[in-house]
Amino acid sequence: MTDVQQPVLKVKKRLPSGRAVLGGLLVSLAIVAVLVASRIGEDATFQSVVIAEQDLTPGTVIEPQHISQVRMRLAEDANFVVSSPESVIGSVVLGPVGEDEFLQVSNIAAGGPETVPAGLAEVSIEIEPSRAPARLASGELVSLLATFDDAEGSRTTLIADRVVVLSYSSNDGADFSGGDSVLRLGVADGDVASAIITAAITGDVSVLGVTGANEVTIPVETLG
Repeated sequence: MTDVQQPVLKVKKRLPSGRAVLGGLLVSLAIVAVLVASRIGEDATFQSVVIAEQDLTPGTVIEPQHISQVRMRLAEDANFVVSSPESVIGSVVLGPVGEDEFLQVSNIAAGGPETVPAGLAEVSIEIEPSRAPARLASGELVSLLATFDDAEGSRTTLIADRVVVLSYSSNDGADFSGGDSVLRLGVADGDVASAIITAAITGDVSVLGVTGANEVTIPVETLG
């Protein structure tokens, strides 16, 4: 009697099908998405923001090549950033902005050195160089004080607080007797514009550069 040869059973280890691999990947991604969403919080959302394509110095008039728009996730109450490039074209940078930094609403002023922003009156006055900063860039903010002499002595009064500079031509302070500087301002209030002109004629006007000095309070009137 001959031995009967028994068949040998082998288990084949097959790779999972493409459909199974895809299903596993989708499950993994879903888990990751849930974890990321739970860490970001419910108060975050994607929104468009404007960033600088290059370093921008104070006084730069923003042109299309200076900025770009990106989408990113920010808190819903992040209303300090500029969201539309069109809204800032032609505006002036008040403070330095680094490449790839957000453009912030508080750091942008409407208008440029050769134009008067819509809604503003242009005021031009002569300033003794010794009574103003050596440098003032277009778009910076200044406050004006005027000193008047009368029978009771002299008094200094705040004439205009935080008005925008359109242009400033100075003699660099090299020679105070060499002529006055010319300061062009954009003013939104007609009464303030009139007060500046009157002060320039009847008193001595001093200019304070206050860009970035939001917490500095200037008294309305002081005794000289």
